[in-house]
Amino acid sequence: MKWRRWGDVGLWVALSFPVLAESGTRHDPWWMQAACVLTLGAAVVLRRSRPLLALALVSWAESAILAFSIGTRSGVPVALVPAMVLLSYLAGRRETQLRHFVTLCSWTLLGALALSLLVRPEVPITEAVLTWLIVLLLALLLVVLPWLVGRYREQQSLLASAGWERAERIEREQRMAVAQERLRERSRIAQDMHDSVGHELSLIALRAAALELDPALGDEQRLAASSLREAAATATERLGEIIGVLRDAEASTVPQDESVAALVDRAAASGLSVELIEQGDAVLSPMVDRAVHRVVQESLTNASKHAPGGVVTATVVREGDQVMVTVTDTGAQRPVPKVMSSTGRGLDGLRERVRLVGGSLHAAPRPTGGFEVRAVMPREGGRPEPEAPAGSSMVERDRVRRSAQRGLVTAVVVPLVLGAVIGVVALGYYLVAGYSSILRPPQYDGLAIGQAENDVRRALPAMEMIDPPSEAFTPPNGWTCAYYRPDEPFSITFAYRLCFAGGVLVEKAVVQSGSVPPTPESTR
Repeated sequence: MKWRRWGDVGLWVALSFPVLAESGTRHDPWWMQAACVLTLGAAVVLRRSRPLLALALVSWAESAILAFSIGTRSGVPVALVPAMVLLSYLAGRRETQLRHFVTLCSWTLLGALALSLLVRPEVPITEAVLTWLIVLLLALLLVVLPWLVGRYREQQSLLASAGWERAERIEREQRMAVAQERLRERSRIAQDMHDSVGHELSLIALRAAALELDPALGDEQRLAASSLREAAATATERLGEIIGVLRDAEASTVPQDESVAALVDRAAASGLSVELIEQGDAVLSPMVDRAVHRVVQESLTNASKHAPGGVVTATVVREGDQVMVTVTDTGAQRPVPKVMSSTGRGLDGLRERVRLVGGSLHAAPRPTGGFEVRAVMPREGGRPEPEAPAGSSMVERDRVRRSAQRGLVTAVVVPLVLGAVIGVVALGYYLVAGYSSILRPPQYDGLAIGQAENDVRRALPAMEMIDPPSEAFTPPNGWTCAYYRPDEPFSITFAYRLCFAGGVLVEKAVVQSGSVPPTPESTR
């Protein structure tokens, strides 16, 4: 807490130094300097708990100073600008209500315009409006842009923390779901192993029983055959008990000894339009054979759920040392019933089944429509492929990154677009006022000192110059002076000054408005 207070004091001193330096140069009154320093102190204290209020204090102070400075030759005060930029950024980091920030900026800018018109009524409205447009353009750069950057940084932090937490949670859930499906598939494999190994043990027991009854054997050999039969029966029973413990009740696949052709026939009998294409007659190992059956079975189940009315083609190619299973469908030909629900984990189980026999599985939509499942496995089986990492949450993380990037683009593009629009409006306003304040040389020559003001006004253009020459001229008391340009904007080096007093024209003069003094030829 102590270091925090010292940090506040250091920030206050750092922000107050340019204010005191500028005010000393401008010879501002002491009360004005004290008010600015106290305002900065209050803003530094409030920047954490009330960031928008802190920004409002400094913005209103700058608006008031600017309103009193317009139309004078003391220059534009800029010492509070660094504090405005910093407080705007901090407000963006801590303030989540966009409408509050927009409301503050809108009322501050409108108040600055109204205040400048009230405290400096002698300043032409055109000059006040143009100055306000320039202030509006600078506000986008010095207030809105820092606020948007701060808001982007805050949203990026929130998205990062929330997004990574959600990504990790999704990843954990996905891993658990995939692991559950793998266990279910392994329980099916355990059932297949029970059927295969149990069948072989049954044959061993049967042959041992035949030897036990063979009269050609001696008593010792028949006793050994009896022991072998009992051991085979006991092994079969123990195998059944173990498989029963490992096996998931939901993982049964009935019938266990069904062939792929019988599976396809059963699916066709249930109304599914399916065709089986078999190539090659190589013998598959029992585990690979069951894997082929499971790929076809799960693919037909998915097709019946998600592609009703579609045509399904199952192709089993047994060539060389591999077997390839491809199941494709043409997609749904009629609406998919909403009651059809799916966990979406069947393919994970298939991948585990195929992986355990040393193969690989690919499942994806077809470019021409429908879906395709393709599995390639060694005919004799093989070592399981390394487990692929559980489907991570990269999609979620990419979404978080894209959201943060969009925030950054918004933080940069929005001020640029608004600045461009306001710049175009300000330039258009300047051009309209410039072309509406042209007093041609013949018209100027036609004016005479002592001429009635009303007669002169009828010969003058609709508007006055909004950027009159900055020469040091102070009109006498009772005089009102106006400036007009002799030609289009950006093409003059002098201007006309007309002064009125007592209802008549008391002065007409050619004054320098650029770096090149006017010559007699240029004034005609």
